[in-house]
Amino acid sequence: MGLEFGSLAPVCGGWLRTRDAERAPTPARVVEHARLVERLGYDFYYVPEHYLNAIHGPREGVLDAWVVSAACVAATERLRVITAVQPGFKAPGVVAKMGATLAGFRPNGFGLSLLAGWWRLEVENYDDVWLPHAERYARASEYLDVIRGFWSKDVFDFKGDYYRVEAGLLEPKPTPLPPVFVAGESERAIELAARAGEYLFINGGDPEHVRSLARKAKGLAADRYGRELKIALSAFGVVRASLAEARAVVDGFRSRADVATIAYFREQMDGAVVAHNRPSELALEANLGLDSGLVGDPASILERLQALEEAGADAVMLKGEPAFEETERFARDVLAPYRAAARARGTRPSAPTGLSAKP
Repeated sequence: MGLEFGSLAPVCGGWLRTRDAERAPTPARVVEHARLVERLGYDFYYVPEHYLNAIHGPREGVLDAWVVSAACVAATERLRVITAVQPGFKAPGVVAKMGATLAGFRPNGFGLSLLAGWWRLEVENYDDVWLPHAERYARASEYLDVIRGFWSKDVFDFKGDYYRVEAGLLEPKPTPLPPVFVAGESERAIELAARAGEYLFINGGDPEHVRSLARKAKGLAADRYGRELKIALSAFGVVRASLAEARAVVDGFRSRADVATIAYFREQMDGAVVAHNRPSELALEANLGLDSGLVGDPASILERLQALEEAGADAVMLKGEPAFEETERFARDVLAPYRAAARARGTRPSAPTGLSAKP
């Protein structure tokens, strides 16, 4: 079917922990970026949820994901806005209501991303309770079941360890049901995505890493639950006329690394999170996007995309810095020729589709 492409909303400012990174995000700027992403033909706009700035530190500004998402959905006509949520900050029924309202702007305008969280300071600063990794995913699993129940059942009852609902009501319901991205690479994340998600959203990685996770997650979804699961991959794009020029840009990022901020987040990261134990440039770019290898000239990046697709990736979720310039450059030099080649071989890129309104 071909790869889908998304761009991430710069709610924390710049994506890299460098001395010259953008640290003053504004809602208007993010909405302007969403409009650009739509004009350039991307499929998704992913809005991360953080209550403290997870890139530049807790004293820097960060925008609310759900307020920004509402503005982006209202300001676009085709783009699907994927809004992240961390259980604990908002009750699942409240998220179900907000998601249904966002979905009401237009069909296929909204999707949900569920992440269990990794930053204890952020959790406790906003009066949530910090849980061990396994319990965070146990709570997230119930959280998603409650949201899906409100979205799909006329009267909803649920009794779990973390949430209870008696004769729950929600109207209007989203039609079609929004897709769910489950973020993570642990066994618990894979299990949750296989059982109840449409996408497993993994951190950046090379084709072998993607192949390993895709086989495990897609196999589990098919064999245990009779479901189809897609893989969404985090990536950081640096497209230049030559590989040497692109590598020089990345070398420039490294030379301007904010050493103090990197050291701070190395201390803050939960060691139980699988991705935090991978050898990578995690501290410079928080989701290992550089590990996906989309650094080089257009031809080499197109080859890399083909390898990632063959390994099992279904969607590539892109960051770039500076955001506006790199979003446009990637669309012009990579996305456009990728889609032209897909049309030529008769495999049009898959458009975002909705789900059945039944559970």
